[in-house]
Amino acid sequence: MARIILYTGKGGVGKTSIAAATAVGLANSGIPTLIISTDPAHSLGDALNVEIGPRVKTIFKNLDAQEVSVVEAISSHWGELKVYLAALFQSQGLDPVSAEEIATLPGFDEASHLLYLNDHLKSNKYDVIIMDSAPTGEALKLLSFPEAMSWYMEKVFPIGRTTAKIVRPFVKPIIGMPIPDDTVFASMDSLYKNLRKVREVMTDDSITSIRLVCNPDRMSFNETKRAYTYLLLYGYPVDALIVNKIFTEDVGNFFFKWKENQKEIIKEIDQSFPEIKVMKVYLSNEEPIGKEYLGSLSEKIYGGSNPMDVFFRGKPIDYYRKADRYYVKVKLPFAKKEFINLYNRGGELVIEVENWRRVFYLPQSLSDKTPGNAEFINGYLNIELV
Repeated sequence: MARIILYTGKGGVGKTSIAAATAVGLANSGIPTLIISTDPAHSLGDALNVEIGPRVKTIFKNLDAQEVSVVEAISSHWGELKVYLAALFQSQGLDPVSAEEIATLPGFDEASHLLYLNDHLKSNKYDVIIMDSAPTGEALKLLSFPEAMSWYMEKVFPIGRTTAKIVRPFVKPIIGMPIPDDTVFASMDSLYKNLRKVREVMTDDSITSIRLVCNPDRMSFNETKRAYTYLLLYGYPVDALIVNKIFTEDVGNFFFKWKENQKEIIKEIDQSFPEIKVMKVYLSNEEPIGKEYLGSLSEKIYGGSNPMDVFFRGKPIDYYRKADRYYVKVKLPFAKKEFINLYNRGGELVIEVENWRRVFYLPQSLSDKTPGNAEFINGYLNIELV
């Protein structure tokens, strides 16, 4: 199984440069490497100084690259479903062009990125896959999509499939509306299984590492703390933080105050992330473009360490027993108690942290338990299951 390393961060922090440098450094050391851009505003080709499209392209020995195209992914992975949706919208009076456009439902783009990843994992062609993800918010949507779809497939999909089989012979001739046939449901079922497989891989800290990239400024730092918390809520393994674009000592008097502010924030970063590896990258007077520069940048980022190493392992979510009681412990290091909401929905444990919600599917041994008392102490949410 290939190693997966995903980079994300606030827009403009330089995550594409960091991801590209990592890929170039690994390829230079003889490791078969693929780098994928899932950012809609692709800039990976700019960093590598080559034109990259939706098909995998060899950049140089041991390095392939791809800029994911949602349009092409839908054609490859969602064919039957999109055909059905387009026909459905046309039956309601939409013109073919509009129907085709609307048939690309919300979530298709996130799923398409993960399906490409699944294809590459199955190929066993690469030792490591680097993902240059979209900025934080879009990356979180990408990573939360498989679980959101799990809820739909477990709760709604079986009902829809059964109902369609019953009403299809009677309703379609009367209402003139296409009823999904078995190929549509098979497409959905296959999609679900593939996404579930990808989530299993992406939450396995022996395979996947998510690395945050930030700049030493207050807005970037605050967003990084939120991103770290939300990633842990969804059970994703974060092993490192790269602080990028740090001023050197010789930047001059004009930047003196900015440099002093950066020092204060870097100190806070070191104190706030004591477990994961924090790497620091200084601002260069050159553009981060091309194989030679990116190879040099990789050495500056990682020093003597191997980018494929797992820099930290820890359980963001843990189930345990104490005396005769069962508990779930969720690590939420920068969450605020007043913005945490916890409730039981039809036997499912639901945790909300500000704008993000996760539905927990409890292990089989605890499936008959429901959330009882909860405490939020030192960045950990401890929930008693009764």
